[in-house]
Amino acid sequence: MPDRQKHEGALSCDDQRRQASPDAAAPMGSTVRIGLSGCGGGLESISSSKLLDLVERIEAWGFDALWLNEEHFQGSIVEVEGRRCHSPLILASAVLARTRKLRVGFSVLLLPLHHPVRLAEEIATLDVLSDGRVDFGISRGGNGRYLEVYGVAPESVEERFQTTLEFCLQAWQQGTMTFGGNAYSIEPKPVQKPHPPVFIGTYSDEMAGWTAREGHALICHGITSMDNQRRLVKAFSDAGGDVRRVPFGRFVYVSETDASARKELWPTVLKLTERLRGFGLFNRKGVVAERDLDPEVFFNEMVIAGSPETCARKVLALHDELGLTYLNALSAFFGFLPLELLEKSLALLGTEVRPRVERVLAAGLTS
Repeated sequence: MPDRQKHEGALSCDDQRRQASPDAAAPMGSTVRIGLSGCGGGLESISSSKLLDLVERIEAWGFDALWLNEEHFQGSIVEVEGRRCHSPLILASAVLARTRKLRVGFSVLLLPLHHPVRLAEEIATLDVLSDGRVDFGISRGGNGRYLEVYGVAPESVEERFQTTLEFCLQAWQQGTMTFGGNAYSIEPKPVQKPHPPVFIGTYSDEMAGWTAREGHALICHGITSMDNQRRLVKAFSDAGGDVRRVPFGRFVYVSETDASARKELWPTVLKLTERLRGFGLFNRKGVVAERDLDPEVFFNEMVIAGSPETCARKVLALHDELGLTYLNALSAFFGFLPLELLEKSLALLGTEVRPRVERVLAAGLTS
């Protein structure tokens, strides 16, 4: 049985939130964290103008975080207004302004597309204004369309990722940085010390291992097949990474019963798998295979779906197998899930599934 996470009772909640460890994102005494991930933080089924109202309900239902994707040029695939992808940094600012406890992370920012000085300033500003509720999720990114439009040479991606990350981590420390013959202090400095927690998104074992050795956390995107997720978590763990820090992505849908979950979700599964097959997603190494996009396989292997009891059991199975304690739910199914179903699923996930999982983990009853 994996070791249980220990909290430091001598620290106040505010002190814990300001620590750089991603473990500080968990509420005091909590044994599980649940975040929502997607272009709109997993709330893509709702009109963009009303998204922030739902954010307040998300916080009330006890979710720990929203994770915002950086995506571009999505106009050709918009079928619902809420699927539109906004600037993640600006959306993060709005979400943080409407909440008091909810953390906001990025899943992920594509580091080579960003100017390091501007990015360091904006992430630190978000951290200051939110009193330390920002998680810095990043990746190298390799979308050829993005690189072309942003004027980034593909062969420079690795170097730009490394230098931008190193720059931000240095800029967030006290002191100055030298540019030419002059020294400047990049301001503001973040509230979380020594810096906001860093989460790395990747599909490669090598990068997962590097993430652990650098002391960062891995973030696993839910579109990835379970076989590939297991591979990445193992590479991270084998290199010394703490899997309890890993936001583990899965599509999630909760209904009153297993039968109603399948009936309600099935039209969304058909639409989504058809769209993903059209993208040729299975051609991307380390993500999914063609079989994963068969609707039946997708429903059974890519999705946590069912009654609150069934979904809690499936979350606990991930804990037993991999030691995971942080579920990151792709709750809106890329915007294809109707709003009324999204709201019901989120309410049940927050108020029914989470307490069941917490009770079991707190009692040490898993295998």
